[in-house]
Amino acid sequence: MGIPTTADECNELGISHCLKAQQAKTSRERRAAWAMALAAWRQGLDLDPNHLPSQFNRLHALLALGSGYTALQEGKELLSRLLTQRYLEDPSLGLTGSQPRLAWDPPRLASASKKARRSSKATSRLGPRERYLHTLARWLAHHSGVVYRPEPLPYWRLAAAIDPEDLEAQMVVAMNAAAQAQPEGAFLLQKIADHFPGQKDRALQVLQLALDRYIPRQDPSKAESDSAEQELETPPNGAPASDAVAEIEIWTQYEGYKLRLEPDLKSIVTFVLLAQDRWFESEIELCRQILKPGMNAIDVGANVGVYTFLFARCVGESGKVYAIEPTPGCLQCLRATVAQNKLDQSVQVVEAAVGEESREVYLVCEGASVFNRIVTDPMSVVEETQPVQQITLDELWISESKPTIDLLKIDAEGAEVPVLKGGRKLIETCTPLILFENQNVGQFSGLESAKLLAELGYLIYVYNPMIQDLSTVQASVQLPTALNLVAVHPNRFSLASKAGLI
Repeated sequence: MGIPTTADECNELGISHCLKAQQAKTSRERRAAWAMALAAWRQGLDLDPNHLPSQFNRLHALLALGSGYTALQEGKELLSRLLTQRYLEDPSLGLTGSQPRLAWDPPRLASASKKARRSSKATSRLGPRERYLHTLARWLAHHSGVVYRPEPLPYWRLAAAIDPEDLEAQMVVAMNAAAQAQPEGAFLLQKIADHFPGQKDRALQVLQLALDRYIPRQDPSKAESDSAEQELETPPNGAPASDAVAEIEIWTQYEGYKLRLEPDLKSIVTFVLLAQDRWFESEIELCRQILKPGMNAIDVGANVGVYTFLFARCVGESGKVYAIEPTPGCLQCLRATVAQNKLDQSVQVVEAAVGEESREVYLVCEGASVFNRIVTDPMSVVEETQPVQQITLDELWISESKPTIDLLKIDAEGAEVPVLKGGRKLIETCTPLILFENQNVGQFSGLESAKLLAELGYLIYVYNPMIQDLSTVQASVQLPTALNLVAVHPNRFSLASKAGLI
């Protein structure tokens, strides 16, 4: 391509640099390609300040290069401008050609049938402006927060309104309504079941969960008038309305396995996987880059196994995954998934909490199991607790004959520091790559975890999924707001380098 002279040509040049970034083998090459793409789109806007594809693609490049807050704020402003009278009076403003070339395509539900996907492409018939608006709305929804949070919901609603064939947007809107006991949710789920035959089972599972939670099944011994009144009542404190909820089995396809989920829309894992068919944390891709067949990994705070079974897929039958979890309902799901997929040899479920010493502690059960936490004194909290056994990582490691641990993931709701202290021998011997939560909850924060790991010789990084690299952060100062942080010991630099991360 010669020197671009129009905004469309600059846009195409930026797209070509994006393709080079996808094909690059190192993070440095990927970052350089994204920087070149950003320069091309800026040049396009110099030629035509109204050129919408260049405006959107520039925002996506800013996000890729680490300026997420700026990109999202400008994206929201751009959406507002597109909905003003100026653009309504001239729908073609800023657009040329039949379809705008964009650097980001909305992800789709992975389990949607091929027939449904073909139908979507054939019947949506979005014009250039509608496709652009839809992509911008989906981009804002995707990067504004997790689907169960209120922040991205307006953008999901807009995407669903623009394109009725957008299954993921329809599913997210319907599930949010169902989780809030809004009648709209049941109606939308029925529409999804009718319109997307491949999603009927999924929609009916969500509908069943919603109805069993908010409309209790009847006790035949009660009077008809009393039962009719009680059907409309919402259980206090979000508790299940009846034991019938516990009898429901919810399964979904995940990483090639059949994964058992908690039968409750309050479960964040259940909500996210049923709504989107994938987990939202970008470090999922990091684990794919790091873990290879024959490696060993530990998942502290496994919940129902989002990371556990990703690890199992990566390490294969020759590797081993230790899934440690204290919550009874999650343990039931983990064991069911292991049995269903015949993973007894490669996945070991450990029923315990993890801390600095071996002792009895108390599990505080929150509304969503991912927020369950451990306390040492049951009188220190007002919530209901139950006793559980706590172990240390070192004890588990020694009992398993000290295998080489390549990856350690810790999600302990603010108790990461005690977990690390109880695994000091393991960490000093194996120097695994460590993925830990960066939260200011509980007794400890991500900053304290980072400082402890720095004392053990680790460097602290943030993972960028678009560049697929690790960016260094200082453990001695306030850490970034990333949900998770990554610690890499110099002994593992070669592993990270082979994965193209550093």
